[in-house]
Amino acid sequence: MKTFLLLLLTILLPLLSEAHKVSVYALREGKTIKGECYFADGSPCKKAKIELYDQRGEKLDETLTDEKGFFLFKTQEKGRLKVIALAGPGHRAQYELEALEESEEEHPQEITNKALEERLQGLENEIKDLRKRIDRLTFRDIIGGIGYIFGLWGIINLLLRRKNAS
Repeated sequence: MKTFLLLLLTILLPLLSEAHKVSVYALREGKTIKGECYFADGSPCKKAKIELYDQRGEKLDETLTDEKGFFLFKTQEKGRLKVIALAGPGHRAQYELEALEESEEEHPQEITNKALEERLQGLENEIKDLRKRIDRLTFRDIIGGIGYIFGLWGIINLLLRRKNAS
């Protein structure tokens, strides 16, 4: 009975901790940084604290996610940036943004037009959906993890029985 309870705890505890995994994704659009924070099941991370750091590790800004898990920063920083999401004790995620490339010529006019911006917005939404699907913990993942644990337990049990038989 003790072995069964220990085995059950060994199986369930890692699954419970993975079920609350937090993910953060950010996208840089000029001086604006948009992002989203969500749990492994795809649900939004509401009112999570989001911090923005520069490449030297200095905190530039902080904000909270809205009810849908979205956040927004305005920054003049062009170097590498790090976005850190804090969604409660033990719930932390980070995402790094690459530095903006310096253009040799500064154009006063906007480079992209409205049609191109709409196309990019559609692609951005699809990327967000794909990231959520990739990070989502599915029933198949849980069953696969349980099967893996039972397989390891069976191998260990087989080796112990062979050792005791000889």
